[in-house]
Amino acid sequence: MRHGAGLSDQPAARDRRFSPVSRRGCSPRQRSKHPVELPAPRYVLETRLTARFRAVLIRGCHLMRMMRVFLLVRTALMLGSAALMLPLTAPAQPVAAEGNAPRQKPIANPEDRFPEPLKQIFDRILGNMMAAPSQVQADLAEAERLAGAITDPRLRALALAKVKWFAGEASWRTNDADAARPLIAEGLALVESVDGPLKLRGDLLHSRGTLHLQSDEAAQALSDYQSAYRIYQQLGERRSQAIALQSIGALYVAANDDNRAERYYRQAAETYDGDAALSLSLHNRRGNVLLTMERHDEAEVEYRKAIEAARIMKEPLLEARVLGNLARNQAEARRLDAADRTLARALSLIRGTHVEGFRQQLLATEARVAYYRGDYAKARSLILRAFEGVDLEGTSLAFREGHLYAYMIFSKTGEPARALEHLEALQRLTTEAAKAATTTNAALMAARFDYANQELRIANLKADELRRRVEYEQSRARWQRIVFYGLAGATLIVIVLLSVGLFTIRRSRNEVRAANADLEQTNVALEKALAAKTEFLATTSHEIRTPLNGILGMTQVMLSDRRLDDATRDRIGVVHGAGVTMRALVDDILDLAKMETGNLTVEAAPTDLKATLRDVSRMWQEQAAAKGVGFDLDLDAAPEWIVSDAGRLRQIVFNLLSNALKFTESGAVGLCAEKVVPDGGGEDAAVVRIRISDTGIGIPSEKCEEIFESFKQVDAGTTRRFGGTGLGLSICRNLARALGGDVTVSSVEGEGSVFTVELPYIAAQAPESESPGLAERGLLILDRNPIARSTLRTVLEPHVCCVRFAATLDEARELIDSGEVGQMLIDEATLKTEGDNFLEALRSLTSGGVPATLLWAACDAEIQASLKAAGARQVIAKPVRGAALIEALVPEVRCESETDGDSKLVSHAA
Repeated sequence: MRHGAGLSDQPAARDRRFSPVSRRGCSPRQRSKHPVELPAPRYVLETRLTARFRAVLIRGCHLMRMMRVFLLVRTALMLGSAALMLPLTAPAQPVAAEGNAPRQKPIANPEDRFPEPLKQIFDRILGNMMAAPSQVQADLAEAERLAGAITDPRLRALALAKVKWFAGEASWRTNDADAARPLIAEGLALVESVDGPLKLRGDLLHSRGTLHLQSDEAAQALSDYQSAYRIYQQLGERRSQAIALQSIGALYVAANDDNRAERYYRQAAETYDGDAALSLSLHNRRGNVLLTMERHDEAEVEYRKAIEAARIMKEPLLEARVLGNLARNQAEARRLDAADRTLARALSLIRGTHVEGFRQQLLATEARVAYYRGDYAKARSLILRAFEGVDLEGTSLAFREGHLYAYMIFSKTGEPARALEHLEALQRLTTEAAKAATTTNAALMAARFDYANQELRIANLKADELRRRVEYEQSRARWQRIVFYGLAGATLIVIVLLSVGLFTIRRSRNEVRAANADLEQTNVALEKALAAKTEFLATTSHEIRTPLNGILGMTQVMLSDRRLDDATRDRIGVVHGAGVTMRALVDDILDLAKMETGNLTVEAAPTDLKATLRDVSRMWQEQAAAKGVGFDLDLDAAPEWIVSDAGRLRQIVFNLLSNALKFTESGAVGLCAEKVVPDGGGEDAAVVRIRISDTGIGIPSEKCEEIFESFKQVDAGTTRRFGGTGLGLSICRNLARALGGDVTVSSVEGEGSVFTVELPYIAAQAPESESPGLAERGLLILDRNPIARSTLRTVLEPHVCCVRFAATLDEARELIDSGEVGQMLIDEATLKTEGDNFLEALRSLTSGGVPATLLWAACDAEIQASLKAAGARQVIAKPVRGAALIEALVPEVRCESETDGDSKLVSHAA
C-alpha cells in the first residue's frame, strides 16, 4: 500500500524523493551554537565520499557554471532584442507559470456521455482506489466489458483508456510498477485518436510521469507533468492543475532545489485549495520544504493548515503525522514547550494503533527536544526506545533524522561506539540521498539546458522573422501610400459624382413631389366629380322615374280599356314598350349608382319562391312564344317559402331571362329552381340553385368573367346587333352577392349558356292570411303626388271595395277617425314632411289599430326596425311592381295575368 503523498515525515526508501524530512543535516543555527560538540555532518561525510561521487559533484558544478554562462548570454540576447523593440512574445514555458493561473471556461467533458452503469462503476473504482486498490479488479473487468459495448468508436476508445488508467493506478498503488507501465501506455495509445484536450490524457500523462520518477527518469517525469498541467489548464481543471504542480514541486524536492519546490507548492495552493485531502498533502509538503529552508514561522502556518484539513477529514493518524512534522519544526525553532505539547497530542492520537515506525519517529523527535533542554539522560532513554529492535545497517531513509539525533545524544553522553554506529548509518543514508538528488538535479538541469537552447533557437527564428516582417512592412507601407493616393483621388472623383448625382436626384425628387401633389389634387377632384356624377345619376333617375311610372301606369290603364280601337292600341303599345325599356335603363343606372356609393340595401323577408319565379317568367313566356322560342319552367323541386328579398330576386331573374331570350334566335329558354345540399354538408349548408339556360350564341370561355363587369359585353358586334348597356349582369352579380350568394356562367360558344344563381337556403313559414277587413271598409293611400295617386288607384281599385286618398297627415287622421279605413298605404315622401318627427307621426296614425304598409326607398335593416316599432305592419321597398303590391296588400288576390306582359308600377316620386 502507498502512503498518502507527503504525509509521512520519514517515508519508505522507494518514496525517498518525497521525503519531508530535512536532508541537509544540522542547520547553520545548530553549527553556530555547537561548533565543537555538533560537527556538521556535511564535512564528516565529505571525508568519506568516494572519488567517483566527488567527480559527479565536480561535473555538476561545471554544468552549473555552463548554465550560468548560457543564462548570461540569453539575457544579453533578450536585452538586445528589447533595445531593437522587437515585438517578441514570451515563449511557452515548459513549467507552470507562477501566480494564479487565469480562470478559463471549462470545456465539455466527453466522459459525461458514458453510459450511466459505466459511470457508477468508475465512481466505485475511484472510491476504492485510495482505500483498497487491490480490490478493484472485479469492477475493472465489468467496466472493460461495458466500455467495449459502446457503439461510438471515439467514446469507446475513451472508456477503454479510462479502464487502462484505473488498472495502471491500481497496479502502481500495490507496488507493481512493471505491470502499471504497459497499462498506462495502452491508455495513451487509445486516446491518441481523439483530438483536443482531454482530462483523461492529462491523467495518463501524470501517472506516466510518476512511473518515470520511480525509475529515476527525472527529465521524462518533468516533461509528462508539464504536459499534463497544460492540458488541465486548457480544460480549466484547477484541482488537477494543483496536483500536477505538487508533483513538479516534489520533483524539485528530490533534486534538493527547495526554492523552486516551494514556489510550485505555493502556486498549487493559490490554484486550488478547496479539497481537504489535497489541501492536507499540499500544506504538509510545503511546510516540509519551508522547514528545510529554516523558515520556521511560515512552516508552522502551513502545518496548522494541514492539521485543520486532517480534522475536517476526521483522520487522526494523518493528523498525528502532521503533528510530528510540526513538533520537529518547533524543536528546530527552539519552541520546546510548544513541541512537547504537540508531541503529546500526536502520541495520544496514535495510542492503541499499530504504527510502530511512526511512534519511533515521534520518540526520536521527543529525544531531540530533551537534548535541547539539556536533559541528556531522558534524551538517551528516548532515543534507545526509538531504535529498539531496529537493525542499524538496514534502516531506511525514514530513520535518517533519528540517526542524526542519536549521534548527537550518544556523543554527549560519552558513548562513542554507539555514536559511531549511528554516524555510519547516517553517512550511508546521506550518500544514497545525495546520489539520488545529484541524478535528479542533473536530469533537471539537462532539461532546463535543452529548454534554454530551444529558447535561443526560437529567439533567432523570431529575429529572422522580425527582419522579414520589417521588410514586408516597408514594402507594404510603400504600397499603402500608393493605394492611399489612388483611393484619395478616386474618393474625390466619387464625391464629385455623388454631389452631381445628389443634386440631380434632389431635383428629380422635387419634380416627383410636385407631380404627386398635382396627382393628389386631381384624384380629389376626380373623386368629387365621381361622387357628383353618382349623386346626379341617382337624383336624375328618381326624377325621371316619377313621370315615367305615371306614363306607364296610364298606358296600362288605356291598354286595359276594351273600347280602344286597334290603331290607337298599337300606338299606345309602342309608347308603353318604349317606356318599359326606358324604365329598365333608369332602374339599372339607379342600382349602379347605389352599388358605387355602397347604399344598396336588401330586405330579408319571407318570400314565396315559386310564386315569385312564376310571376317573373310569365311575361317572358309570352315573348318567347311570340319569337318562336320554347320556354321551359321547372319548379317542381323548388322550395315554397324562403327568407330573401323578393324584389331583388325578381330583378335578378328578370335580367337573366331578358338576356337569355335576347340572344336566342331559335331553340328554347329554360328556368329551373331546386334545393341542393352539397356532398358532405348538412341542412345548414343547403342552397337554392336557380338555372337560366338558353340555346343562343353562347359566350367564349375567356369572356365568361369579363361580361360581369360594368358596361362590358362580349364584343362590339354583339352590342351593335343585340343592343344593351352592359349593366344587367354586373347588377345581377352584385345583387346576388348582397343576398349572400353568387351568379356564375358556363357556356359553349355557338351552343348556348347556363347562368346559375345560388342563394343560401333559409326556410320560412308562410304568413297567416289577413282578415278580410279591407274588402268591408277600404284602403287609405297617403301620397301627395297626384300622378302616383292616379297610378295606385288604377292598380289597386279593382281588388278593394274602395280607395280613398289623403295628401296630408291631418286628412288621413280624419278619414281614420271616420271608421271607413281598413288599411293604410303610406308613401315615404309624404310621411317625411313631418321632418325628424316622422316616427311620432306614424305612431299617431297607427294608434287606432289600422294596419299600415309603407312604401320606402333604400330601406335598410335599422330604418325598417324603427318603422315597425312605430306601428308599421310591413315595409315595401320602392320601386315595386303592381302585382307584388297587390299580393302584399291583399294576399288572397293573385294577379293571374297582365295584358301587356308587364306589371303595374308604383310611383317613386319624392
